[in-house]
Amino acid sequence: MSYPHGPGSGPAGGGPEWQPYSEPTVAGQPHFGQPQPGNPQYGHPAPGEAYQPYQPYPPQPGQWPAGQSGFGPGGGPPPPRSRKPLIIGLVAGAALLVVVLVVTLVVTLAGGGGAASNPDAAVKTYLQALSDGTAQKALEVMKAPPSDLLLNDDILKKQQEIAKITDIKIVDTTKAGDMATVQATYKYGDRNADETFILHKTGDSWRLDEGAVGLELSPSMDIPELTAFGVAVDKEAKIYYFPGPMEWGSADKNFTVVDTKAKDFPMSAQAYFGVSQLTTELSGTGRNAVQSAITAYLDNCALSKQADASADKPGCGQNVYAYNAEPGSATWTAPTDLSKLEYRIGYDNPEEVSVSGQLPWSVTYRTTATSYRPAENKTEQDNEFLYGKVDLSADPPTFTSD
Repeated sequence: MSYPHGPGSGPAGGGPEWQPYSEPTVAGQPHFGQPQPGNPQYGHPAPGEAYQPYQPYPPQPGQWPAGQSGFGPGGGPPPPRSRKPLIIGLVAGAALLVVVLVVTLVVTLAGGGGAASNPDAAVKTYLQALSDGTAQKALEVMKAPPSDLLLNDDILKKQQEIAKITDIKIVDTTKAGDMATVQATYKYGDRNADETFILHKTGDSWRLDEGAVGLELSPSMDIPELTAFGVAVDKEAKIYYFPGPMEWGSADKNFTVVDTKAKDFPMSAQAYFGVSQLTTELSGTGRNAVQSAITAYLDNCALSKQADASADKPGCGQNVYAYNAEPGSATWTAPTDLSKLEYRIGYDNPEEVSVSGQLPWSVTYRTTATSYRPAENKTEQDNEFLYGKVDLSADPPTFTSD
């Protein structure tokens, strides 16, 4: 289909003859489209020559200009063209497209180490990664702390099992050059968090200044073989962990660690102080070890044959005032109820447990016969105040009275 240049075009309108529209040609190639200036066959007529109308594609037999041939020998219509190269071309093109898409996807996902291109996205990614238990994703949008000992999926998932992050919302964002603050609200377990995160931009990536809680382990804590979620941290001066609940313990079976502020766990890395308040207590195993050491001490003291046990059992304290007791006639019965004793773990050395409290002893002895009184058996009670220490580092643990 062809279109005139405009109203009045053509010979009847007095203007130049209308020219049919067709596609451009390549020099030296057969033309089936756009007329070319000076082309007597398919373009503008040469001076003094008549206009020849546009030849339809493909040219009909006998329409090729003199001296030019068609697609085959002697002219004529082109031979049938195989569609196979076209199909191959399409398949190759599709493969190229897939490759390009895959490469683009990989670059997009891996670009910048996963860091976010804006501060909002960085904070949202960080909090969602904590909720999902994917430590590496959280690390990619935060400044790397000096140690990642506790920054792994295993511990993070245990934290989220105790209390999970939900309902994450970005409330406000403020940018100032390469620095930004992002306010976010979320729930951490049954607690409501409203935290402001500080971020800095490096290159095209925004990262949180602090994404892990840093906790200095004071040497004065003296918790034997301290662990965090079962990981030994007793040799660490400072540990880093994702904000949230922590499970403290001891690799020493005699002790357990109690966090008196466990319910007030930090909900963000900005919580610098009071994140944990740890105390050491005897575990069930430790208490049994202490009681076994005391029982062994008492049983040894019960072997005394004197009214004053220290006479033949140094370090034993039970005694009764029996001036007329026949030497070597005493029989002591050791106390078995230890429930009134108090145990206190040593401040400087937890392996040294102080013991204090009263214990009821019973002794039977024979009096010495006199000219006016025959010998007789007597039984008396002695409430001994026991005070001493159990050394849990000994094998077996031992009690020493003070």
